[in-house]
Amino acid sequence: MGTVRQAREKGGRPDTATALRLSHAILDAAERTFLAQGFTGASIEAIATAAGTSKQTIYARFGSKEKLFLAVSERLLKPKFPVQPSGDASLAARLGTAARQILAAMLDPKMVRMYTIITAEAHRFPELAHAADDNQSFPARLLVLHIIERALERGEICCDDPASAMLMFQDMVLAAPLRSTALGIRKWSPQDLERWADSAVAIFLNGVRSSPL
Repeated sequence: MGTVRQAREKGGRPDTATALRLSHAILDAAERTFLAQGFTGASIEAIATAAGTSKQTIYARFGSKEKLFLAVSERLLKPKFPVQPSGDASLAARLGTAARQILAAMLDPKMVRMYTIITAEAHRFPELAHAADDNQSFPARLLVLHIIERALERGEICCDDPASAMLMFQDMVLAAPLRSTALGIRKWSPQDLERWADSAVAIFLNGVRSSPL
């Protein structure tokens, strides 16, 4: 971090590599702070200190505390989606691959914690809840939307609103497992999640198929 500060002291701008390292440092510090202290308890000042930078730099890069929280969530999620479903596979197989990745990603303890932070603090920070709920750039949403749009192009399904269908699929796959895991009322085995994913895909397809199964 010293190189960034030195560059500023000389009136220059950090080079691309230094700027990238600073972004990673901010996200690392924000992740640790949010997970440990929640949204309310995590101050931008504390995150800046841990990252070796200033509050002004964080706001310049991320805009707001809410956007920083979402950036942390997106970074946690992105590596959880390494497999792009084969375009040659059946629609059920493509959706099944997506469903399994969604469950594995969102039931990771860090993401469960991020989810509980949003739900617990939504009444105090509705803008955070709205931002998370409206964010269409989360990897799972982009993946499922792509699958649905390709299926529409191929005539495999009938659907007037692909974005709404994507959200419905996401909720069918994720809502119950994530809620019960966050509440600590159920532990899902890998076999349970496999069956749940298969059932969600089958029910979804029965609703959007262009012809009966």
